[in-house]
Amino acid sequence: MIVKKQEEILQIQCDKCSAVSESIVPETCQEGDIEFTFFRCPECGEVYPVCATDSALRADIAEYTRMRNLIRVKPVKESFIRRAEALKQKNLKRTRELMEQRPLASFLQPSADE
Repeated sequence: MIVKKQEEILQIQCDKCSAVSESIVPETCQEGDIEFTFFRCPECGEVYPVCATDSALRADIAEYTRMRNLIRVKPVKESFIRRAEALKQKNLKRTRELMEQRPLASFLQPSADE
């Protein structure tokens, strides 16, 4: 018996124009060392920030991803899992700090004409 899991269709509604989309592709832009990831409403262009990262945070995210993948494929010590979780929490904290310091580059905001 083969069971295929049906993927759930997620609908996203814009807070500004109420347009509904079933898929939105994240965009990124760079301002100096800060890389912003965000979604944009395909109808009105409203910007929804996801995260801001710097080069050190991107390196830590890559290291966490490597650790998480190791945890999934082979047995690891409890201390390794604790270090991975600590790194994840550090990354989340740094992302929040960057988002507060540099909310979103002003050139990403929709113009008053839109």
